[in-house]
Amino acid sequence: MRSSHHPRRGITILEVLIALGILAIGLASVAAIIPAAAAQGARAVILDRAAVHAANVLADAATFGLLRQSGTNWAGLTVSGSAVIVDLPGTVLTSATTAALRNAGAFSTAASGVAGAAATRLFIESRDDVLVTPGATDDDPPTNLVVDGARGFTGRTTSLLCLAETGSGPYRASVVVFHGRDPGTTAITGTLTNSALTFTPPADRTATDVVRPGVVLWDPARVRFHQMTAASPNSDGSSFFITLGSGTALVSGTVQILPDSVGLAERIFTPETGGGFAP
Repeated sequence: MRSSHHPRRGITILEVLIALGILAIGLASVAAIIPAAAAQGARAVILDRAAVHAANVLADAATFGLLRQSGTNWAGLTVSGSAVIVDLPGTVLTSATTAALRNAGAFSTAASGVAGAAATRLFIESRDDVLVTPGATDDDPPTNLVVDGARGFTGRTTSLLCLAETGSGPYRASVVVFHGRDPGTTAITGTLTNSALTFTPPADRTATDVVRPGVVLWDPARVRFHQMTAASPNSDGSSFFITLGSGTALVSGTVQILPDSVGLAERIFTPETGGGFAP
């Protein structure tokens, strides 16, 4: 007796609809992570270029004679266990004093009291700033300008130069690189307890915008910078658990966060002349 049951051929409409639903969910998941992946990719490019830029600024500081005490205008300041900083906004960090470069040049014989706003801009504003923010409406290509008779620049990358004593004789030169820095946003004071960082963000920023991988901390007690390689907020966002790129742990105490910082480079050097930083 021949069976009336025949093998089913093809698929039902219900099976097609289920397969399409699964496919739609998968495609939606992939589409959702594309913007985040693009943002992380752009951030990685910024951090990579910032590291190269910081090393270049350190090389320029040595080439231009800025690591010589006689090559900078410290306004009679003698640094002992402290630091002097050349910075565009003129922001003074705790345990550090803002200084200006000589307009006439580091090797000039001009009076040491000459303020060097134009020279400062010339040194710390990047001329190789070709990276812009994709999709930004106010991020025009870099434009060359003339500021106080010196060539200025309106790119998105700037830097900060710090010269500090190490406490054992040699000095430490540090360069902090910023991307898209807002000059009106000063350093933010926070408290570090072991690896937990707590702080109050400014009104126009979120905590995760201020603290993220690549951001630099200033440790006033030890007069040096540290860069974060990881930053994870706790459940309520009141503090962050951070990891430092140097592999060293900061002792609990007050620190200052440098918003928009993305790079750090340091080197130990011995000045060409003896004594403290004085003109």
